[in-house]
Amino acid sequence: MKNIKNLKNILIIIVFVLSIIFLSLVIVKTKNEQDYLEESARLESYAPGAPMAQVYSAPSSPVLKNDDKIFGSRDAKVKVFVYEDNASIYSANLAETLDKVYLENKDNVAIIVRPFITNNSSFSKESALALECAGDQNKWQEMRALLFAQVKNDSLNLVDTSPYIEQLSLSGEAFNSCLTNGEKSAKIERLSAEAINYSVLGAPTIFIDNEIILGARPYEDYIDSNGDNIKGLKTLISRKL
Repeated sequence: MKNIKNLKNILIIIVFVLSIIFLSLVIVKTKNEQDYLEESARLESYAPGAPMAQVYSAPSSPVLKNDDKIFGSRDAKVKVFVYEDNASIYSANLAETLDKVYLENKDNVAIIVRPFITNNSSFSKESALALECAGDQNKWQEMRALLFAQVKNDSLNLVDTSPYIEQLSLSGEAFNSCLTNGEKSAKIERLSAEAINYSVLGAPTIFIDNEIILGARPYEDYIDSNGDNIKGLKTLISRKL
């Protein structure tokens, strides 16, 4: 009986220690995300979007996958990877800039969008899943545009999927079945978790070759509040062409 009691005490201690470790990891991740978004919000008052002033050298950069969602050619000279939250106003603002980048450089630039799930916006995972499921019906671009339009109008609501099905002429049965598909959900979580390996802590985060840009960098160059000349995406991409 004494041995059983000792074993129970040891198990309790192990569970307690593991719980503390898990809680610490959650707190650190949440704090990193919160710090990232707070900084983005602070910079929002300095320029359109939510740009970070620096361009960093990425220790490792994402590479193109067969199932990536891409605007443009897989053989484009410059590939711009964007980790975005489809329920975030910052990612919605950046999407307009990315559209301009692509339209003006479509022969040489490809935009690859990937999900990054955060705890700081409602429907973060749900919107990424909706995008993925619309992609099964070749409508991911339309879904992405619709989601961001709703984010900007503060009307995003994924509780009722019927408006999305109707507006995008989706197969409702297939779309709703996909939304509850465990493999689809796991894929979204895997892509988001993988982003952390590339030093992604918040959305949006941009990669241009081995350079990482945090936040929704504007298209044109601008002067920040410190009087520094910050390079916009137009300049950063042009020097790669």
